[in-house]
Amino acid sequence: NGSTGGTDIIAAIVNKYKDVSLGRMIMICDVFIISSCYFIFHDWRRVIFGFVTLFIIGVVLDWIINSARQSVQFFIFSKKYDEIADRIIKDADRGVTVLDGTGWYSKNNVKVLVVLAKKRQSLEIFRLVKRIDPNAFISQSSVIGVYGEGFDKLKVK
Repeated sequence: NGSTGGTDIIAAIVNKYKDVSLGRMIMICDVFIISSCYFIFHDWRRVIFGFVTLFIIGVVLDWIINSARQSVQFFIFSKKYDEIADRIIKDADRGVTVLDGTGWYSKNNVKVLVVLAKKRQSLEIFRLVKRIDPNAFISQSSVIGVYGEGFDKLKVK
């Protein structure tokens, strides 16, 4: 819970209530500070160097923060769907939704498990499914945002 000079505190407060990334908000605050340096030094090279440095820091900061927040969505097709769902809830501490589906080629009714999880939990879920049903069909995709319990808070008014 430290500070890098003050603008990060302003950015954290705005980020708490608005859907603006921490890196972008720090960048906006620092643009004003760097721009004001021209009035002190009267040197555009220093100002431009400050903007380039600021841009790099902002992009890297957003990348680091967002990589920890990445989420994935699984579609799991298995005849042992109930066992898999129970294990995911107990072992991975994630919710599972069961959907009814029909295989168009086979015309068979199937149960489809939908699981949203943090990216770092992917390997755990794959291992869990493989242990119960090595023949399960699994689709994993990245999702841009997941809001609600266990994920990010919805920041819309």
